[in-house]
Amino acid sequence: MNQTPLVSVVVLVYNTGDYLPPCLESIAAQTYHNLEVLMIDNGSQDGSGLVCDEFAAKDSRFRTIHQENLGIIGGRGTGVTHSRGEYLAFVDGDDLLHPAMIQLLLDECLKTDLPVSCCRFIPFFGSPPEPGKCPDDCLTFESPAHLDALMHDKRVEYSLCNKLYARHLFDNIPFYSPVVYNEDLYLNWNILQHARGMAFADFIGYYYRQHAASTTHRPLKDRVLTDQIYVARTILDTARGGPLEVSAEAFYYEKLLYLNSMILRQANAKDFAAEHRSLKKEIRAGLGKALKNPHLSRSMKLAALLSCWGGVFYAGLCRLMLTDRR
Repeated sequence: MNQTPLVSVVVLVYNTGDYLPPCLESIAAQTYHNLEVLMIDNGSQDGSGLVCDEFAAKDSRFRTIHQENLGIIGGRGTGVTHSRGEYLAFVDGDDLLHPAMIQLLLDECLKTDLPVSCCRFIPFFGSPPEPGKCPDDCLTFESPAHLDALMHDKRVEYSLCNKLYARHLFDNIPFYSPVVYNEDLYLNWNILQHARGMAFADFIGYYYRQHAASTTHRPLKDRVLTDQIYVARTILDTARGGPLEVSAEAFYYEKLLYLNSMILRQANAKDFAAEHRSLKKEIRAGLGKALKNPHLSRSMKLAALLSCWGGVFYAGLCRLMLTDRR
């Protein structure tokens, strides 16, 4: 491998408005320079495509691909198809990167000879946080620990955007998801099964912008629930009979608790009464096994008990203390 492998950065752009220039500037300012940046204008109608063209005109590493709106997965898939790099990174067009993110993640892949590396990401409102200190070393998750970390380690996150991938991981993986919500988790689960492990650099490298149009701030829909259950069940079914079966059972049960709490946090919780009853029934049915599961934390076991019998107290606790995981 040469000393400076080409890294392809796929930027998904859809009506990102004034947030797009700072995003592109944070990529252009990366300390690692051997980049190709594919800006996927995914059917924008607010002039974002023109901003992409203007940026490409002043930095030859940037290239715009205009297309109809193919959704998040379709947009990123276009970027993968047109990319030439030995490594791939993904960025949403309203987010920001730490100046050394690409360099550090690439260094960890090369140093550990692992095909994936990741860092922390942090949500922010308004002004972005000041870039923090870069780490001196990293952790490694050898297979299948990296899949366990994807399920349970919140530092790793479900997102594609805080990770760097060796291109060969995408060779036999269709860039497709049957779900709209938790699609990053679905794709990561499929991609990482083909990886020997993953390196983790413990620093905040990806800044996830929060605003009124963010996906996580949209009203709850039935598909938010059904999609996440589908992904959790897919993971559990895949893990059956393997070393991660008990861990995946804990993950699935925790997802049930999470979605139940999500309903309880809604102002219109009554609109999801049927879904709430179904989740609560499954939570109660699996309670005995869950309480014995070593991968389920004490706090989750307590949440399970409260979910079954906490009533109004538990609903108030959910609204007060819990937040969504992307």
